[in-house]
Amino acid sequence: MKFKGWQMVYTGMMMEFSVVGFIFYCFPLMFSALERDLGATQSQLSGALSLWFISSAVASIFLGRLLDKFSIKKIMMIGGVIFSLGLFSISFVQSSFSLLLIYATLLAIGGPALGNLSVTKLVANWFESNAGMALGIAAIGISFSGVVLPILVDPLIEMIGWRNVYMVFGLIVIFLLIPTVRYFVIDTPEEIGQHKDNLPDQPTPDNSQDLMEIKDFFKNRTFWIISLAFAFQFLAMGGVLLHLPLHSENQGFLETWTILGFPIKQTVFAYSFAALGGVVGKVFFGYLMDRLSPNIPVMIMMAMQSIGIFGLTLIDNYLFFTMFCFVFGLGFGGAMVLMSACFLKAFGSQNLGSVRGVSAMLIVPVQPVGMVLVGTAFDLNLYLESFLLMAAITLIGFAIGSRIIIR
Repeated sequence: MKFKGWQMVYTGMMMEFSVVGFIFYCFPLMFSALERDLGATQSQLSGALSLWFISSAVASIFLGRLLDKFSIKKIMMIGGVIFSLGLFSISFVQSSFSLLLIYATLLAIGGPALGNLSVTKLVANWFESNAGMALGIAAIGISFSGVVLPILVDPLIEMIGWRNVYMVFGLIVIFLLIPTVRYFVIDTPEEIGQHKDNLPDQPTPDNSQDLMEIKDFFKNRTFWIISLAFAFQFLAMGGVLLHLPLHSENQGFLETWTILGFPIKQTVFAYSFAALGGVVGKVFFGYLMDRLSPNIPVMIMMAMQSIGIFGLTLIDNYLFFTMFCFVFGLGFGGAMVLMSACFLKAFGSQNLGSVRGVSAMLIVPVQPVGMVLVGTAFDLNLYLESFLLMAAITLIGFAIGSRIIIR
């Protein structure tokens, strides 16, 4: 029988593409319409994603434990139903409060259950020696959604309206994503008589990697170093990426190109080009993670993100602006892969769901700070200073990440 591990990777890629694309990458494209129709401010809209991150962190604590004990497939299918209900609900909101509530509940539970948290656990169940590369390929969906969806969705908003766009998103989850999970996801290779990495001779299990209690993670120095390094990285990345289209407009990049009869705004192209860097970064850093000490690729990733932010903040030439967007994307593209791979190497696949969920207690409360800070800075016309601060904060992550030593 053909090895099914890569089937899990490509299925996970589809889930990542949709969940992150629908929640994150498409959301900034709706800002103008949401401000007009709901009377929302920039800081309120940034707050919707902040609430999503915080609430999903709380949900991930419980979801991670469930993923270590129960069927990944069943959790993903239930998550898909909850996620679709959230998307359908957004199309009917009449106030910014309703939008915030949906992001903090239905999307915060359904997103991780259908997307990254479950996908990471699924891929880790099927790979060990090639886990970095497999996680990187699965996570391509996260950034690839940022390449494709903004270009497709931006004109769609004008054609059918933002409410109908969310209806389309919900229908995609119901009629495509949930059936895909139902027919293609297999929890472990042992279920069908296969082995991790398609290797019959498996490494001797490490008894120190039995299922750990939650309190034991907080006693582990490596857990704190990994969590804090990526907390600062995600803080800076979220603040810049969420506001990149608006920053592009403020820089004067307002032209619209027509390619094969399809309109593409300069702002959307730069946004998508950053996401394209993320696609490359995931594979590149996944490859490095399988071959180098974990702190080395983490430091390279942080350096790229910081350089990219400094460049896209200070440069007003569009060609160089897009180049720095790409470098920024290369950096943040590797973050999710490297974080998952670091936790996998440190705690084993047995504990990956739990440790990812518990780490969210540290990472997520910090992560939205960047979004709210930059959103508020835009309202105060201090966004350039806030972008430079995000670049400096990434360097704090660089310093902490240099201490990630896993033996």
